[in-house]
Amino acid sequence: MTVHASAAPDTIDTPLGPVPVSHRPCPACGTDNDDRAAGPFSRPPWSIKDCRTCGFVYLDPVPRYEALHATLSWEKSRESENRRRAAERPVSYRVSQALRKRNRLFPRRDIARMAEDSAPPGNVLDIGCAEGGRAMTLAEGYIPYGIEISADLARAADASFATRGGACIHAPALDGLKQFPDGFFTAAMLRSYLEHEVQPAEVLQELARALAPGGAAIVKVPNYASLNRRVTGRRWCGFRYPDHVNYFTPASLRAMAGRAGFAADFGLTGAIPTSDNMWAVLRRR
Repeated sequence: MTVHASAAPDTIDTPLGPVPVSHRPCPACGTDNDDRAAGPFSRPPWSIKDCRTCGFVYLDPVPRYEALHATLSWEKSRESENRRRAAERPVSYRVSQALRKRNRLFPRRDIARMAEDSAPPGNVLDIGCAEGGRAMTLAEGYIPYGIEISADLARAADASFATRGGACIHAPALDGLKQFPDGFFTAAMLRSYLEHEVQPAEVLQELARALAPGGAAIVKVPNYASLNRRVTGRRWCGFRYPDHVNYFTPASLRAMAGRAGFAADFGLTGAIPTSDNMWAVLRRR
């Protein structure tokens, strides 16, 4: 897939500053939907489209990579998004925050434990690793590596991973993956990452190359097929403008992963319609 210029504007003004943007075709099948009208879940100036060919739902135009580690870095955009949600839906936002705190008292899915359960000891990659906290909880024998687009977070993760023989690369995911040899990893963790990636299909293809045969990639993404999204519409908690550039359903994630060389396993509860998120183990064939 090639991200290219079109009739779309070169920049879009946001509360965090001007953001350079580019048009992209459908990230799932490559269909150019430049002339397709923005869908009902768009929030001007950001347009969400559904592909006329495969139905995949995605943001177009998208922020360019340079904006993702500067103007729209996670540390900045998270606070801006929280303020927007609190202003637009104050009651439900307070309820959501209260439930989030309550849920910390109960067991939650731990992606590092899932990686250990899915793959033997070896090199483990965390894409979008932030400061490295997740990967540093891996058990002995699992060597943490990361790719992180934020320069500050990448430096922090690299310092931590080096103490266990690993490293973190500061780069877009696709560029970072190309720096690793074939079959280098036994497992990968993609927690709350793939919905942010401008080139998700290409990243999955390159990840399949970098994983050993039978290696596992643990993926968590918002579930666009959830019942809550259907009920709440544009107020659905999974919409983030412009941070989330892809909106996956279990079917579209399975299809994209399959084309990249993975078999997707959601287990019994990984893709239930009552959950706003879904979890999958992608097994390299």
